[in-house]
Amino acid sequence: MSSMIEERLRVRSKPRTVSSALLLVPFTLISSLAIGNSALNAAAQPRKNTMVFAVAGEPDDYHMDAVVFVDGKQLRTPYTDEDKDKQKKFGEEYFAEGRTYRLIFGGGEAGSVKVKKWGEGCNSIHAEVSVSTSARLGGHVDALATNSDALGKRASARRAPTDAERAAVMVLVKSIYSQNHTPLSLISSIKVTNLTATDLDGDAKFEFIGSFTSAAKNKFERDLFLIAKSQSTAMRADFVKFQAYQPPPEG
Repeated sequence: MSSMIEERLRVRSKPRTVSSALLLVPFTLISSLAIGNSALNAAAQPRKNTMVFAVAGEPDDYHMDAVVFVDGKQLRTPYTDEDKDKQKKFGEEYFAEGRTYRLIFGGGEAGSVKVKKWGEGCNSIHAEVSVSTSARLGGHVDALATNSDALGKRASARRAPTDAERAAVMVLVKSIYSQNHTPLSLISSIKVTNLTATDLDGDAKFEFIGSFTSAAKNKFERDLFLIAKSQSTAMRADFVKFQAYQPPPEG
């Protein structure tokens, strides 16, 4: 694998915020397939091999990771980090050179992904892929890929939030940080990693998906992943994942 991908794999071994694409998988699947409540079960075998992947990276250096099997109303992990035999079997089947998948971006169809090769990095397997899409991926903007013919068939809906929407989201974000015992001195230094408006559930109303971070001088970090929806002039949190941690020493 390329040195850039290997570096990403090393970063992933640290307790960093989960990729937006990975966290959005349950919401995208529920809205696209109307499957209702989902559950994760690594031990159970899926009856239908509908697979969902996360796609990230930069042009000419995209990579793809397995996320979940969709088994009826269940979302199941394809393998555990410890099960190397299952990882190898999965890689040989789903990451075979030349295999193609549909790309999903903003909840809708957005192109295709083709596997170039795969390998193991840190504690899991990853594939190098080429991406054919008009969507602007890269940086903190990720996408999903699938072998399903049904998932993500509606038109993609994604845009930048307006100034008023962004301000309303930040009011909610600061409230969440405060509720999680963030010192007042750090509230004003919250950084927006990514903030996007997209219609997750196809109701013609935009949800706001964002990731945020705040770091103290001792490098103690507080990260937030948020899905919010407009409620009059304010925002209501539909999903919150807040992490507070001390990153391990570098080197």
